[in-house]
Amino acid sequence: MLKLRPLTLALIFVITAGVFSAAAQSQSIASTSSTEREVRAFYDSYAEDLHQHRREGIADRYDRRGTYLMGNGNKRLVPFDQIKERYLTKWTGPKSFSWSDLSVEVISTNVVAVMAKFEWVTAAGQSMNFSYTGVLIKQKGEWRIRVEDESMAPPRSNN
Repeated sequence: MLKLRPLTLALIFVITAGVFSAAAQSQSIASTSSTEREVRAFYDSYAEDLHQHRREGIADRYDRRGTYLMGNGNKRLVPFDQIKERYLTKWTGPKSFSWSDLSVEVISTNVVAVMAKFEWVTAAGQSMNFSYTGVLIKQKGEWRIRVEDESMAPPRSNN
């Protein structure tokens, strides 16, 4: 029978644990980047829907249970049917729209937080800048917006 010293056993244990840990971490990184790619694609197509004024497509991005709309000191849970009605009947789209500095924080394979900035240019050509925070939940294979905070940047001073 082979006798192993305690130090040799400890070394074997550490190496084995390291191999399994590295394998698990690389698998986690692969799924995280897949999730992040999905969310970035969601936001790319969201921008295109906004720019093209695709009302139904925009409304369908929101959680069917409703969405917490935040910003400028406000918080309210708006039912999905009200969000959809607003986009279909009252919403005015931008002349142009673009995301910048978009960060995706993967919380799990079904929940992400997104932080970004965006520029919204009105039909009259007025440029407005916003900060953006969103929490998306994957439901039935589709990302849905559960929380959205859009806060307008204060006007720049001319000093």
